[in-house]
Amino acid sequence: MNINAERLPEAIVCMAIEWQMRLREHPHNPALHAQLQAWRQRDARHELAWQRMAQVSGHFQPSQLPDATHTSALLRRAEVDVSRRRMLKLLGVGLAVGGSGLLASKAPPGWHSDVATATGERRPFQLGDTHVLLNTHSAIDVQDGELLLRAGEVLIDGSVWRARCRFALCQGKQARAVLREYDGYSELHVERGEVRVTSPTEQRTVLAGNGLAIDTRGMHPLAAGALDPFAWSRGLLVVNDIRLGDFLAEAARYRSGWLGCDTSVADLRLSGVFQLDEPALMLRNITHLLPVRVVERTRWWVRVVHA
Repeated sequence: MNINAERLPEAIVCMAIEWQMRLREHPHNPALHAQLQAWRQRDARHELAWQRMAQVSGHFQPSQLPDATHTSALLRRAEVDVSRRRMLKLLGVGLAVGGSGLLASKAPPGWHSDVATATGERRPFQLGDTHVLLNTHSAIDVQDGELLLRAGEVLIDGSVWRARCRFALCQGKQARAVLREYDGYSELHVERGEVRVTSPTEQRTVLAGNGLAIDTRGMHPLAAGALDPFAWSRGLLVVNDIRLGDFLAEAARYRSGWLGCDTSVADLRLSGVFQLDEPALMLRNITHLLPVRVVERTRWWVRVVHA
């Protein structure tokens, strides 16, 4: 594969963004520059991400960028491609027609939503008699009493409600359910009541205890997985026989920076109950359950390796 044409992993893109934001805040910090250089040399994809970011950032002033937290949050809930045009679009910046300057453009979905959350934040609100709870890195709009999930994940609990995800309209009846957006598909889990799901091609009713994946090809029933889809609403991450790599990908949603593991430990299996509001304790607990240790170079870069 030609690495110059490679689509980069989301985690690497976000880390390159965060490095750039940190350098913007501390441009004359020698230790920070040394850490960045080590990161760039660690993986060819790191260097590629940094080069692409440099190409993009050369076309606008730093003052035109959102702050580091909001930039990273936006990129994590987007389908990331580091081409110049896509990056400018994600950052809410557009090329001026007929010139080399840059003009502010309409922000992408979720940037100025009615309700949005930052890293690790959960935010409740009320819509009539319906209780709504937004999870980390999520955004939702309210239009004529209907919820529109722009990004991330939401729990909805009420007698009668309507919510749209990317691929369908969901109508709840005495229902408590979770909607989540993934890259390329939406996911619905119903804990109580029933939810009628309507897409352009079909309609189904999902009863309590069941789940559904929805994409452009249709609707696909979900079997019980390794992740409790409702536990986050109680501040917990509850897993049963999950791969360590998948666990860390889920845990990474609730903390800033990069979190990952060596391939040698990625397939280790993990079960347990973890506190979302204590990410450092969560990682320490892993070391008591599995033969691993946590390498933390900075608070922005954490890797789980073999003990």
